[in-house]
Formats: sequence, C-alpha cells, structure tokens
Amino acid sequence: MSFTDWTGLSGVALVWMLLALRLPVAIRLSHAKRVLFVLVIYGVALLPILGLSLAGFLRGHIGDLSITSVLLLIAALVARLRQLAGGDGVVWWSLRERFALFFFVSVLALLLYPFALGIGMLDPYRSGFGGVGLLVMLALLSLWSMRRGSYLLPTACSLAVLAWSLGWYESTNIWDYLIDVPLAIYAIVQTIKVMMRARKVERV
Repeated sequence: MSFTDWTGLSGVALVWMLLALRLPVAIRLSHAKRVLFVLVIYGVALLPILGLSLAGFLRGHIGDLSITSVLLLIAALVARLRQLAGGDGVVWWSLRERFALFFFVSVLALLLYPFALGIGMLDPYRSGFGGVGLLVMLALLSLWSMRRGSYLLPTACSLAVLAWSLGWYESTNIWDYLIDVPLAIYAIVQTIKVMMRARKVERV
C-alpha cells in the first residue's frame, strides 16, 4: 500500500470508526476496551476482503476526504468517546467557530463546483494547483479569523496547506485538501440551519 493510499483510506476509515461507536456493543464496553474496539474497527476497515476493504469501498464512492473533514471527524470521534465515558461530549470548538468554517466551505463549494462542472468560462479550481497568491489569501483569512477569536478555520487551513505541501494525498490541488463534496453538502445544510435559526430569533 502506497503512502497516499494509506492516508486516503485512513481518512475514510474514520467514518466507519464513528459509526461503530453508535453500536450497542460499543456503549456497553469500558472506556479502555472501547478505545481498543475503535482501533480494531480501524484495522478491519483497512483490511482487504476479496481485494476491497470497507474503507476502499467508501473511498471509491466519495473519494479522499479533505483534511477539513478529517479534522472534524477526529473531533467528533473524541467527543463521542468522552460522552460514552461519562463526559460532556462537547466538541472542541464553539458554534460560532463551526459556523465560520461551514460558511467558508459553503462559499468555496458554490464558487468551485459549478464552474468545475462546466458552468461558465471560469475555472477557479485550477488556482488550487499552486501559487503564492492563494497561500497569501489563506494566510490573511486565517489571521483575520484569529483576530476575531475563531481558531477552527485557521487550524483547518494550516493543516490543509501542510498536508498539501507534504503530498499527503494523490491530488496536487490544494482545494481537495480544504473541501470535499460530502463536507460541502453538510456545510451548506448547517449554514442554512444557523441562518434560519437566527431569523427566528430576530422575529421573536
């Protein structure tokens, strides 16, 4: 297994690990055994059965998950483990920070995907193959976000740029490290929900 295959499959395996923690057997285990159970699920997800693993099956349908998705899945996995261990299960970032990230991803999705499908003459996706301008833009956005007390978006951008520079995935386009289709759909839905909630509060 190549390095890029391992990283891609590992990101997708997080989905199976998170789903496994919803099983009744996981709820009944002690905390130490539950952590071991999750690690076993990771191994099973990567284990080829008739030439295809569970992670490979899912990866074949949705592709490699972005570093942003991996970050959110790891946070959700830790929060779930804490919750089952009797903790609060609170995620690492506030609602405001998550909304900032989801709004950013939603804007990216609306800018990138329609043009990538051939709508219009522009193709912003091509800008992700490199360039100082894009890196400067992400750096300025991260600094602006940090000044406003929001650290989730800068963390996602920093990790994505780092992974891209290391060749973490097969893709050489930085946008694939920042956003993926499942994340885009989820982010748009969450952004709409937050905006609708805000409108209801204003009316009250």
